[in-house]
Amino acid sequence: MPTETRLDEIVTLVELRGFLSVRELSQLFGVSEVTTRRDLQRLHDQERLLRTYGGAAPLPAALAHTQANTDTAGEMPTATSAGSLIEQVDVVISISLSPQHDAIVAERAEKHAVPIVAESLAMQGAWTLVAVDNFEAGRSMGRWAGTYAAEMFAGQARVLDLTYHLSNTQERSRGFAAGLQETAPDGEIVLSLATQADWRSAYQLTTDALQVHPEINVIFGVNDIIVTGAIQACRDLGIAPESLLVLTFGLEGNTLIDALARGGYLKAGVAMFPDIVGPACIAAAVAAYNGIDLPAQIVTPHMVLTADNLADVYEKGAAGWRLKSNGSRPTVTVPGPMQPPEETRLPARIGFLVPFSQHEWYQNLSAAMQSRASELGIELAIADAAENFRDEMTLRKLGIADEASKLVRPGDVILIDGGEVTTYLAETMRTRQDITVITNAMTVMETLRSQPGIALISTGGLLRRESQTLTGPTVETVLRELRADRLFLAVTGVSLDFGLSHTNLAEVTVKQAMIRAAREVILLADHSKFGQESVVQVAPIGIVHKVITDNALPASTRLDLTKLGIEIIIAKT
Repeated sequence: MPTETRLDEIVTLVELRGFLSVRELSQLFGVSEVTTRRDLQRLHDQERLLRTYGGAAPLPAALAHTQANTDTAGEMPTATSAGSLIEQVDVVISISLSPQHDAIVAERAEKHAVPIVAESLAMQGAWTLVAVDNFEAGRSMGRWAGTYAAEMFAGQARVLDLTYHLSNTQERSRGFAAGLQETAPDGEIVLSLATQADWRSAYQLTTDALQVHPEINVIFGVNDIIVTGAIQACRDLGIAPESLLVLTFGLEGNTLIDALARGGYLKAGVAMFPDIVGPACIAAAVAAYNGIDLPAQIVTPHMVLTADNLADVYEKGAAGWRLKSNGSRPTVTVPGPMQPPEETRLPARIGFLVPFSQHEWYQNLSAAMQSRASELGIELAIADAAENFRDEMTLRKLGIADEASKLVRPGDVILIDGGEVTTYLAETMRTRQDITVITNAMTVMETLRSQPGIALISTGGLLRRESQTLTGPTVETVLRELRADRLFLAVTGVSLDFGLSHTNLAEVTVKQAMIRAAREVILLADHSKFGQESVVQVAPIGIVHKVITDNALPASTRLDLTKLGIEIIIAKT
């Protein structure tokens, strides 16, 4: 595909979807992520879209007009992979994804005095949560379903609940079950299945459930992408739409609003209104930036919509469905008015960490935030949460590698294990003099092979391509004949009970040989490795002399290691 054609199609897709990550665009166009980043920067410079942290978002008309009439056109700063998004914004809007993710976001936000506004799901250290009342919204959907079942299925609702492991989606399922019992006490949840929150898993689970339990006549899904997969499964199984009631929680965008308007399997859904939630998030971010007290949760509206009342709330235009300005439009109240007074300080830049960029909810929410932020003259930096987390972990590993390099002195003979963090260590040592490096890692060899001040010894052995390390008896034989002042070791799991552990047996035997060959063992491990037990034990934790880690490792774990006589070195991040 010609470059110009690809650029045009990128702009079209980004405008349609609201946000696309670098990874998604690379997969869609079959090019490398480096090429995609170059394309996005070019389009950003041309003012055709916004180059964001981890992807791209549309350029709102208001912002495009402003840029076209200023001397700084094309110079608007964007988040880059050089650092965490949180370091580059005044407020961040995020969702809780995992304890590990939340700890990183909270620690970085506290360090840089950046308030957090949680969206959808509460998270540690957040100023407030902007979200629907998931239980009550699910309950209203359950009541509607029970009433429908009483009329169409003689009250015998047999439900397949397609849920997800996060607490907000679990609340939706519990609320639905409670509401169903209120209006259809004979109703029954036949199966409640945890999906992977994607189309494929929902499709397969629905197919299997309907084949094993043909009595199922109601399907409730906790978001639109799950329900889209369920509907396709029903269609492929040839089930008559009138015999099955499919319900969604979200009505996030055009896909299922179109399906609701057409009729068929989808007969109702709880609407969450991204066009309302987006501005509410921006208002909450402005309030947090100004230190205004906010409630623990700002409850956003929901409404059960059917084909009959859809036109009361939405209208369809050339760009798809949008809220009617004069219809039954729900509202949300945020302390500190939605239209800030003139004396209100406005943040220059708000960050938004997008967790599931393929979901229409986040595409439309991003677009709504972008529109509102540009109205206020605020830049919105949209980042893919997974990419931001990976970049954050990379920063931490770079910090660990930097601390490790400080322990290497002229005249030292060191062993460097294979791994990402040890490769970073090798990169910090390019300019060192009078150092001998023994390694089984091809990446370390490649990094240091041209450095005249470093004597480089390869262990030889059989190449394991997955990890680019040399393994096998040859390595172990060579290491028996060598001695090193210190070993820089990397593993995939560290625990007090199981000790050091790793995922591959061939690599484990090499690590054990390295430990025997070293006078001092220095473990390079970020906080995510602790509390994990991989397949094969490498050695007890007591063989380690020093641990170099990042500051997200809990104090209790650091104390436990210190009690064992292990020195803890915290890398700067």
